[in-house]
Amino acid sequence: MFHQPPQAETNSTFRLPLLPIFAAYTIGIYFGHFDLPFSSEGLILSLLTSLALWAILVITKRTRLGSWVAFVLFFLFGFISIHIYIHPEHPASHISRFTGTDRITLQGILDRPPQTAQGRTQLLIQSENVILSNRCIPVEGTLLLFHKGEHVPFHLGDRLRFMCKLYSRHGFRNPGGFSYERHLAFERVHTIGFLSDENLLIKVGEGFKNPLFLRIEGWRDHIRDFLEKKAEPPCSSIFKALVLGEQENIPEEVKEYFALTGTAHLLAISGDQFGIVAILSFSFLIWILRRSESLLLYISVRKLAAGLTIPCIVLYAFIAGGGTSVIRAAIMVVTFLLSILFDRERNLLHTLALAAFLILLFSPPSLFDVSFQLSFLAVLSILYIVPRILEGLRKDERSLPSGPTWKKKIWQYNKISLLVTAVATFGTAPFVALHFNRLSPIGLVSNLFVIPWVGFVIVPLSLSASIFSFFLSSVATFLIHINGSITLALLRVLAFFSSFPFASFFISTPTTLEIILFYFLLFLAIHLKKRKVSRHVFVGLCVVLVLDLAFWDLKGLLQKDLTLTFIDVGQGDSILIEFPKGKRMLIDGGGLHEDRFDIGKNVIAPFLWKKKIHRIDYLVLTHPDPDHLKGLNFIALHFSIGQFWDGGLRGDSEAYFQLAQTLSSKKTDRFSLSEKTPVQMIDGVQITFLNPPGNIAPNRVGRNISFFNNHSLVMKLQFRNINVLLAGDIEKEVEDRLTREGCSLRADILKIPHHGSASSSTPQFLESVKPTYAILSVGERNIGRLPHPEVLKRYERLGTKVFRTDRNGAITVVTDGEKIEVRPFHN
Repeated sequence: MFHQPPQAETNSTFRLPLLPIFAAYTIGIYFGHFDLPFSSEGLILSLLTSLALWAILVITKRTRLGSWVAFVLFFLFGFISIHIYIHPEHPASHISRFTGTDRITLQGILDRPPQTAQGRTQLLIQSENVILSNRCIPVEGTLLLFHKGEHVPFHLGDRLRFMCKLYSRHGFRNPGGFSYERHLAFERVHTIGFLSDENLLIKVGEGFKNPLFLRIEGWRDHIRDFLEKKAEPPCSSIFKALVLGEQENIPEEVKEYFALTGTAHLLAISGDQFGIVAILSFSFLIWILRRSESLLLYISVRKLAAGLTIPCIVLYAFIAGGGTSVIRAAIMVVTFLLSILFDRERNLLHTLALAAFLILLFSPPSLFDVSFQLSFLAVLSILYIVPRILEGLRKDERSLPSGPTWKKKIWQYNKISLLVTAVATFGTAPFVALHFNRLSPIGLVSNLFVIPWVGFVIVPLSLSASIFSFFLSSVATFLIHINGSITLALLRVLAFFSSFPFASFFISTPTTLEIILFYFLLFLAIHLKKRKVSRHVFVGLCVVLVLDLAFWDLKGLLQKDLTLTFIDVGQGDSILIEFPKGKRMLIDGGGLHEDRFDIGKNVIAPFLWKKKIHRIDYLVLTHPDPDHLKGLNFIALHFSIGQFWDGGLRGDSEAYFQLAQTLSSKKTDRFSLSEKTPVQMIDGVQITFLNPPGNIAPNRVGRNISFFNNHSLVMKLQFRNINVLLAGDIEKEVEDRLTREGCSLRADILKIPHHGSASSSTPQFLESVKPTYAILSVGERNIGRLPHPEVLKRYERLGTKVFRTDRNGAITVVTDGEKIEVRPFHN
């Protein structure tokens, strides 16, 4: 557009301006999501200035310069569109003004149906009033309320009154981890609350939403009730996911089957489902309309069928809940249907760009949504790559002898199906690795069977049964029973595919450079036969990619510093130590007392994968309390482990038995350490063991919490002139013993014992340590209300600078043995 002769430039500028405009807007959204120091007023002023300049250039017919200004204009438009989500300017009446106060009474409208996840229910509430001492204060803003329990008798539009304490949104803050804060900001949620008692929540009214939405929600309730009563689990949960978009009740085992076989995308209502519904509706309507000769004579049946398919897609979007991801998928499919109506079928790539542009205008945060990225990458790859490969295959097939027609049709179907599946898999692979750190090679085969099985059998039967349930319940019941048998057969096939060795495996997070290199190589691969320069560039990029992968493998050997990262695992401990020359030690794995959230899988592993770590040379458990233990099993199962160290204590929890079984199955060497263990040297770092005592009985019977805390494994690291004391969860008893016995406790860096509890960090102990820096691993809103204020005052009086994972996120300490640098992930 910018490098053509004037005439061509004018035509392209005004005839097909979509692609550069879409690119500018998308780039603006991408850069706008960073925390850059720009004020909203300055950005809006820049936007208005660009708009005025563009208008002047258009009027004066200075097309080329006007094109560049239009690019800047849409870049700023995209930047501002996402900026207002991340840095909103709340009015004085916003509900977020009441965070951090005591428990208050609130009233609001339930803005979406209750969502059950991980054993508790989320209620999205549009705030109305805060009630303080008989005063009703009007407020606004969206609140996410967490309710203990999986079943609540509330519906969309109910007016609720409840009492809770409000908090700012907060998640785990680690490099490479999922940003829950950013996720909530994109949903315009800036305040959360936790309901400690269900009796503190009552319904005071109902029906306070648009009547159309309430009617649709009534239909959804009817379908949900029908599927739960007439279909047996786990089939009922799968049907609800495919029809209503509710995945919460799908058993983890079933989800894992789909994940292992690379077919998890079929459980989400996305472009896949809408595309299949559109194909079936479009084909059925064409078959019906072609029965009329008069229609065939006077009307384009394809256009009429496309027009009639659009209401079907809109209805499905409403039934599926009308969420952001559902609307995105509906926009994409409707845009393609409109291309048929307006004879734009040959410009499918431009149609795809238009669909993406419309979606991002509707919801700018969609750019960072996994389903949006994967859906459009898959379609883009198919539209660009498949026709070019088929063209080459047709040329090769012309020289082959002809055979029976039916064989040709079977070959064509299998060829196109395999090709489309392979292209979609390769086209989305970098972003699947980026978001899930997982690749499923078996998906190339399983998708050939599962996509038509789900898309053209299970989905139509589920939708048909749901529709018939309103007026022909016997037919609906028959269909859903048939569908149940078909779905159970599918699950058995998925179990078979998932049993293959290397059906699925975890990989490290790809870098931006690696993703760019992959797509360049994919693009060049289909042009290798046409141009010699493509082959040269392809080989060159392959060399760059190999060098990049070799760099990450050899990077550790070049490391000269000692690096400790105190990972944000909430209320718990997990410390990664990276020694000079590359060896790694992971001390503890965090873990919540509730079993529903795996810290190892969802927090620690993504952090390690981000750092390209596949092997842990020393896996250490200081003591078998849940907040140190539960995340280790996933790490032990999916990473290469050199040795396992503990303090000799044995736990009796299921999490401990799982870890022990994993270590045994992988034949990992285990060592129980104590104060009697000789000093260990790891690449110039001296490790001294100060606790536990060497006479611990292995069983746990009759031991209280303090006993296990006081038998934590305590290690002191010395690297040249820098000392680090990792004190586990020891309490006053052990601190006094270490001080009394004259142990060398002086350290520059101290991991604060027992998360800042009042039972630890005694003045005498701190005087012996005299740390320059202290790291506190603690979770926000923890049950024990840690750290204790008096403990923090002790460190303050000592002049120690304290860093906290609940405020700073992951805390990285880097030392060359002389100097210390502390890098908090969040300031």
